[in-house]
This record gives sequence, C-alpha cells and structure tokens, in this order.
Amino acid sequence: MLEAHNVSVQVGQKLLLKDIDFSINPGEFAVVLGPNGAGKSTLLKALCGDISLSQGDVTYHQQRVQDLNALDLSHIRAVLTQQYDCEFPFCVQEIVDMSHYVHQHNCTPDSLREYSQQAMQTLSVEHLAKRCFTQLSGGEKQRVQFARVLCQLLPTLHAHKPCYLMIDEPTASLDLYHQYQVMKLAQQIAKLGAGVVAVVHDLALAASFADKVYLLQQGELVATGSPEEVLSNAQLMSTYGIDAEITLSDMFLPTLGVAKVFGLSAEK
Repeated sequence: MLEAHNVSVQVGQKLLLKDIDFSINPGEFAVVLGPNGAGKSTLLKALCGDISLSQGDVTYHQQRVQDLNALDLSHIRAVLTQQYDCEFPFCVQEIVDMSHYVHQHNCTPDSLREYSQQAMQTLSVEHLAKRCFTQLSGGEKQRVQFARVLCQLLPTLHAHKPCYLMIDEPTASLDLYHQYQVMKLAQQIAKLGAGVVAVVHDLALAASFADKVYLLQQGELVATGSPEEVLSNAQLMSTYGIDAEITLSDMFLPTLGVAKVFGLSAEK
C-alpha cells in the first residue's frame, strides 16, 4: 500500500499541504480533485518523492520514500507528467524502450523486448512501432507515452510485486474523446494490478472512472471516498461554490449538471 501520513508541505511562508492522509492499494484507481491552487500537483509530487515534506511521511509498503534510492523507486512507481512530448526524431519503439534502463540489470534483453511488445499491444500502438514519434497525432503520442510507463511497470507486475502509476492532469488541453480515452487507459493499467493516482479537474471524468476520490481545498483534505460519496451537491457547493450535482444513468457515464445561476437551486 502507498500511504501518506499527516503530510504537510511548506515553501517559504506558504503552506501548500496541511496534515494530509492518503492511501491506495495496488489495483485501485484514485483521483485527486480540487479547485486551482488546492495542492493537487503538490500532493502528487509528495507521493512520488519529488518534493521535501515539512511534516509527516510517505511510505511504500512501510518504507519511507526518502529511504528509497532512485532506482528502487523506479521499480515501484512510474510518473507521467503533463509535458510528455519529445522534439527528437525517435521512433515509437525507441520511446517505449526508454523504460528498459530501470530493469536492464535484472531482466534479459529478450524479456525487455517482450515487455515493450506487451505494453504496445495493451495500448494499441504496436502498429506505430517504426513511426517517428514527432509525426504522430496528439492521441497517438499519448498512447505511446502510456505504453512507455506501462513497460516500466510490467516487470514488477509480472513478479507479482506492488507498483504505482502517478499521472498529473492527463486530460489537460485534450478534446472530449481523448479526455475519456486517457482515463480509460489509466483504468486499464489499474486493472492490470497497478495502483493509479491521477490529478484531474473534470468532476464527471472522476465520477466515471475513479474507485476513490480525494478532494482538496486550500491545501487541506476536505473529503475522501467513492465518487458518489464525495461529489455531493453540498460538497460541490462548499468546495467549488457552485450548485451542481453528478447525474447517474444506466445508459451513459456520469455527467455534471450545474445550475443556470451559480449559488441558486436549479430549476425543476
């Protein structure tokens, strides 16, 4: 289990996170939500071990993240940031194979090639293997980068050891189709056995795919639980200042309904 206990992060005089508790098991998909400046990306950096804590601990299966070296960390967690583009003319196969450095000392070259193939097949990019990455569409680039981080985690998953994928705002600047596609890809990786943590802004996307939601406001955790428990009308009014509710349907994924006049009840 990946856990954060009583975590606070302060930079200068500004307290970015205050007394945060967090946990996720392998195979779960957790989404971190909150208004701009709530501390979402800071929490993700804390979970990754990429930022110093002012208080508390982040642990991977009871090992403190600061006690793990970079190589050990790379075996158990992969990170997909918002900036995933590449200006150099690598082919898709080379992009995916970049993850091999993590396991090059404990896997044979043949097994590493097999992991690359499995990752590309899972993300449906094997037909792009010889294509130049810079010439791909935005959606294709996205799937290739997901294949790269999945390839990094596959040796750990095949050894039946826990691992985690961290994703920072994967749907930013994407059209509607690709927003849902990227969340479906993240959910697919969770089903393979990795714990997945994603920072997103879209409440309907969170309700559609997350097993667990963490809602932040001004650096504090204000609610946690299933999407249905967290994304209530009262909580959305308190956190976002809007009169809104998540609508569930047997035929469609959850949608967010917002009142025509903010702060007032919707017309019936």
